[in-house]
Amino acid sequence: MKLLKLLSIVAGCFFFTQAATAQSSPAISAEYSNEAIASLIRKYKMSHSHDVIPPAELAAKFKADFPRAYKVEWEVADGIYEVEFDIKFRDYTAYYDAKGNLLMTEEEIYRSELPAIVKNAAETKYPKYSFEDIDRIRRGTEVFYEIEMELRDAEVKLLIKSDGTVLEERID
Repeated sequence: MKLLKLLSIVAGCFFFTQAATAQSSPAISAEYSNEAIASLIRKYKMSHSHDVIPPAELAAKFKADFPRAYKVEWEVADGIYEVEFDIKFRDYTAYYDAKGNLLMTEEEIYRSELPAIVKNAAETKYPKYSFEDIDRIRRGTEVFYEIEMELRDAEVKLLIKSDGTVLEERID
């Protein structure tokens, strides 16, 4: 009985420690509307970005937002900073404005982490395709999933809202 109680306490401490050390997602800035953020990111992606060393204040904000980041690489275009990095062997991308406002994040996730409604939407649209790359995108107050699926030589890229609505689909 004492051994069972001791194991229960140790297990409880382990789960508490794991929860306390997990990387939480930093808050996306409320300074911009969802549409304004989408416009800023679209403009950035259409521009010619270049590698950069960010201003000290922005680098400090990033370090506070993502304290466990490593393999950090910065680019800038049109006043938008893109930073690619890893956390626990996962790829991430974050976008900041010049004032240090976090605009959007992209996080590589596993198929098992997809919400059922999103997974079902993709599988319904392309039932014979297999999942390849999946990213969770947090932009403003919205969450999206960018999913690449393949069937032999055919590839499709879907952008699906967290409610299962397919917003974009590109076939390669």
